[in-house]
Amino acid sequence: MKMLQHSMGKEETEARLNFLTKIIGLIMLLIGLFLEYGILTTTMYPPLAGMFQMIAVILIVVGAISLIVKIF
Repeated sequence: MKMLQHSMGKEETEARLNFLTKIIGLIMLLIGLFLEYGILTTTMYPPLAGMFQMIAVILIVVGAISLIVKIF
């Protein structure tokens, strides 16, 4: 494993890290959007719905930011 890491260049490692960050961000964004859609289309106990909406918004924001950001 150590030899494999040494053979990869810095650019390749950064590219893989950026790709992984984008994939995780996309997954978080989609989970947040589906959660928000589910909350808006079903009836829920209001305090519980508010908590789930807050979680959905956090997932959406973090997912969107990770899609935009480039790791140095």
